[in-house]
Amino acid sequence: MKRTKLGKQGTVKGEVPRGSIKKKLLMRTIAPTVIDLLVAGILITIIAGSQIQSLESQNIKNCSLNAANQISEYFTRYIEVSRQLGSNQELIDLFTKTQKGEPINQSAQYKSVMATMTNMHNTDTENIQVCWAADVDSSQCIEDSGYVSEIGEWDITSRGWYTQVLEAGTTIVTEPYENSSTGKMVASIVTPVFDSSKNMIGVAALDLSLDAVTDMMQEQKLGDTGFLLLMTEAGTIMFSNDESLLYSSLLDLGIGENVKEGFKSGTYGEYDYRFSGSKNYGYMQQAGDSRYVVLSGMPSLEYNMDLYKVIGSTVLLFAVIIGVMCVLISRIAMGLVRPIHKLHKVANQIAEGELDVELNVSSNDEIGEVAESIGKTVVRLKDYIKYIDEIAEVLGEIAQGNLLYTLKQDYAGEFGKIKVALENISVTMKKTILGINSSADQVTGGAGQIAEAAQALADGATQQAAAVEELLATVTDISYRVRDNADYAANAANSADSVKKSIEYSNEEMRQLVSAMEEINECSNAISVIIANIEEIADQTNLLSLNASIEAARAGEMGRGFAVVANEVGNLANESVSAVQRSTELIQNSMDAVQRGMELVNQTAKRLEESVNGVIGLTDQMNELSAAARGQVESLSEVESGINQISSVVSDNSAMAEESAASSEQLSAQASTLNEMIGIFVIK
Repeated sequence: MKRTKLGKQGTVKGEVPRGSIKKKLLMRTIAPTVIDLLVAGILITIIAGSQIQSLESQNIKNCSLNAANQISEYFTRYIEVSRQLGSNQELIDLFTKTQKGEPINQSAQYKSVMATMTNMHNTDTENIQVCWAADVDSSQCIEDSGYVSEIGEWDITSRGWYTQVLEAGTTIVTEPYENSSTGKMVASIVTPVFDSSKNMIGVAALDLSLDAVTDMMQEQKLGDTGFLLLMTEAGTIMFSNDESLLYSSLLDLGIGENVKEGFKSGTYGEYDYRFSGSKNYGYMQQAGDSRYVVLSGMPSLEYNMDLYKVIGSTVLLFAVIIGVMCVLISRIAMGLVRPIHKLHKVANQIAEGELDVELNVSSNDEIGEVAESIGKTVVRLKDYIKYIDEIAEVLGEIAQGNLLYTLKQDYAGEFGKIKVALENISVTMKKTILGINSSADQVTGGAGQIAEAAQALADGATQQAAAVEELLATVTDISYRVRDNADYAANAANSADSVKKSIEYSNEEMRQLVSAMEEINECSNAISVIIANIEEIADQTNLLSLNASIEAARAGEMGRGFAVVANEVGNLANESVSAVQRSTELIQNSMDAVQRGMELVNQTAKRLEESVNGVIGLTDQMNELSAAARGQVESLSEVESGINQISSVVSDNSAMAEESAASSEQLSAQASTLNEMIGIFVIK
């Protein structure tokens, strides 16, 4: 029996291995649980974080407001004292009556004002350093200690806070400064003093110690690492846990730009900013009329510490929950997997062909039902072993060539189909073997006839191939000769073309000669005209000579010399006429000769033109002959190619005929072998 090869986990090789039930339970249970817990954790973290951050923000705000309120209350009490002093009528009268250049201590109200300032100072000697007042007109300052400045020595308008008081029109707190006598940091609370016309005539002030302010700020605690900064209206830092920042300007610190912009614009409230290399969460608030500003800050680590603790606790709790669930699910999975492993082992044995197996699985659930069904299957398989043994025996007899067999077992179920199939195989194989035997005999006889015919065909093809080769040789020789004739015709055409060009050149030169003869003839005609003119001149000269002789004869002795001249002129005219007559004869002879030459040249040119036409016709005929020769060469090339193809086909036919003969012999041998093989089967 053929067995299917299994892998280590019982899977058929080539198939994708299946995961275990334990892993599936863990994955399908833990994964959704983890996702749910993760979502719940995120929601809890968001809600708790929002609440925690809200509480931290409120704590920061409360701390900042508390500090600002204490500072405000502290300054408000002394601002009120300064305002009471500034509204004192005796002080107003003192400033009104003291004129420029007059000593202020000579006024009737001086002692009363000094007593009032002393009483105010005595109400709080710890914080109030000194009460003082200054007159604008006389530029004098008085203190409760009895100090009075010289006339014109104490100019209010030159003080740094003067413009601020003038613009505010109410009490202000100056920038802190160090008291020269005590060495403590103080701030002046300055109140303007107005007359009945609302003109500022002086100021009433007190110098307030800032030690109490520092003590108030130190009492404020913002977590473990939080801090508080107290700034004046100009940004000077009056309090900081970091002493290196004291009396420096907030605007010069490496602090968030949003804080600087908020401070300059007076925008107070919550801020998150970077300071000292870390992110901080804080609150900025003004301390009432003092215009001091409190800025708080808590580093991000402490601000989010409770949130981090909640996140850590949540993660730890969820990890414990997931661990417990994994243990529980693992135990449940193991209870399911153990009987399945037993069933898997039995199924593997059956799959490997071991049908005689034992199954011991006890379970009260669906797995028990599956085990019971597999147990029934095992019992049934034991009956199938008998069927398999008989089928194996029958197949062995068939392998030995015995087709006469009988099946004894009662095949139940699907095995009944095997019994019917084996019986049908016996009947069918008998018929097939008989048919093959008869066909083999016929193939043997037919193969011999095919071999003889193929051999005869091969001999004929060999003879045809020899004849085609001879024909190809003849055609090749003719092709070479036609190519030579074509070359000769092409050379003759080239020579005729050269002759044609030479005759055309000679004809052109003859035309030029005729043209020259015509020019000579025209020149001779012109000379004849000139000679005729000379003859007329000679006649006129002769007539003139005759007239001169007649006039000389009339003159007598006086005209004798003139008569000699006239006679010589007449002789010259006669000689000229004789010379003209001789020239005329010579020119006429030349013109006759030129005329005869022109006739000869015209005849020669005509004959040359006829020769040119004849050579052109000859050249055209030679070109046509050359083209025809080339056409014959091409035709012979096509014939040669066709014969080569015929030769190739004949050669192929010859080879195929020889192969057919060889195949026929092999077919005959195979038919004999087939008869021998069929002979081993027992069918009768």
